[in-house]
Amino acid sequence: MKNIYLLISILTLMIFLSCGDDGNPTNSNNGNPEGSLYVLNQGDNTLYIYDTKTMTRTDSIDTKVAMPHYIEFSPDKQHYYITTLEAIGHLAKFDAVTNMFIDSISIPFQPTAIAITADSRFGYICNFSSGNTSTRTKIYKYDLLNMTLVDSIQAGAVTHDVKITSDGSVVIATNRYSDNVTLVYPDADTVINISVDPDVEYPTPSNTYGPFGVIIDTNDSLAYIACDDASQIRVLDIKNRVVIDSVAVPDTSSITTISGPTLLAISPDNSHIFVTTRLNNIIAVIQTSPLQLVTTIPHETPASFGIDISGDGSRVYVACINTASSRGRVYIIDGNSFEKIDSIDVGNQLFGLRWQPKR
Repeated sequence: MKNIYLLISILTLMIFLSCGDDGNPTNSNNGNPEGSLYVLNQGDNTLYIYDTKTMTRTDSIDTKVAMPHYIEFSPDKQHYYITTLEAIGHLAKFDAVTNMFIDSISIPFQPTAIAITADSRFGYICNFSSGNTSTRTKIYKYDLLNMTLVDSIQAGAVTHDVKITSDGSVVIATNRYSDNVTLVYPDADTVINISVDPDVEYPTPSNTYGPFGVIIDTNDSLAYIACDDASQIRVLDIKNRVVIDSVAVPDTSSITTISGPTLLAISPDNSHIFVTTRLNNIIAVIQTSPLQLVTTIPHETPASFGIDISGDGSRVYVACINTASSRGRVYIIDGNSFEKIDSIDVGNQLFGLRWQPKR
């Protein structure tokens, strides 16, 4: 009888150890890509680093700045940069090899995302200052070598996300409260604002669509725009500067503030887009050709926001913020089967994250 009880206890313990939050298996390291996952915790000003082969934490770093919100690596992989969601924000620079803090500068607005040029020299930073919903703001260009402001570029109202083509020829930023995207052509010193609705040029302020996040495909031909207020993904033909397609993303939230599609990641072969939805508590998976919703992946820890994908496309990493008083969670999704395969308890208010290959 004692042996039976012992066997039951062992089996129970094995089941417990094999499940994480939501009952997800946590013994699924087989097949995980080698690399590192960098997760920002805005609530406690830390950066956690995980080995993505084993999903174990390898380092915990004081970011030296308050409310670290967004992280981006320079293309040469020598540095990474963190922006903060303060009303008067900061840009912090770290050595990507040693993870040592190098410098930080004050930014006279509320920054969110940063996009870095192919030569790793310059960074374009959004102005997300919520007090400017009725006023067009600017994208700011910084020299990342000297950490100095070199230019400001007219954008729309409440600019949240920014990406740059691989050759650096086009910078694309989303303007949530003017329902358009800003295209910057650095070489030609040209700026063009394009409505996310091909038939209407909306006034400022307007958040009928609420363009919030953007991702560019690996061919530099299409930009996928997450329109938070319209619960749609809209597709921009970058060369011809026109919206050519759209697809709806399910919206089940009764809250209208940042509850639709939020940020995006695209598979290396451009076949699928993965979209966080903040207060809808789902990750949407969208096929790009033909453009259609494939599935939605629910998650228990609320408020999915930051998202990234491994270089081989096998794993998608999703940061779920949770509430201010509760710890957040990163979900790991199989990039081929679209199933949750693991999750890890992280820190407080995790917004931004990035995956990097093993050096």
